[in-house]
Amino acid sequence: MQNKFAIRVVLAAIVALSAVAAIAQGRYQISADGREVEDRRSTLTWARCAEGMDWNGKICLGKLVQLPYPLALRHVADGASRGAGGWRLPTVKELATLAQPREADVDAGIAAIDPAAFPNTPPLRFWTSSVAGPHYYMYVSFKDGESGENSRSMAAAIRLVRDKK
Repeated sequence: MQNKFAIRVVLAAIVALSAVAAIAQGRYQISADGREVEDRRSTLTWARCAEGMDWNGKICLGKLVQLPYPLALRHVADGASRGAGGWRLPTVKELATLAQPREADVDAGIAAIDPAAFPNTPPLRFWTSSVAGPHYYMYVSFKDGESGENSRSMAAAIRLVRDKK
């Protein structure tokens, strides 16, 4: 129980720091085709749209993929919807750096994430690769920017990341 509390305290601190850091101009570099976002601070490259959605030149549209954890892993392993390799589920620390609670407006359907870099992100839980215990994995919620743990049988959304090439 103390371990879970300590994890949540650390994650809350990461989210708070990342929210302040994300406000700085020039943090994100959008790829020429608009499908990827490079985070200049972490040097990670993010899929601009959540899995199941696609960049149409202006916004992410389509049917969001929400899967239980084992199927999410299979989805990523099967190449997801990407032609290029190297995509993976982010760690909870990596994904938490994108959370911006100040951006959230649940009533308006606006997620706790930079809307210019990651447009039309649904305010839902997104899986990470971080383990929380037997049969439990960590998520980051873009409803409010908080992190937590889900049973692997629960469905959550997927945002892919890869290390800079």
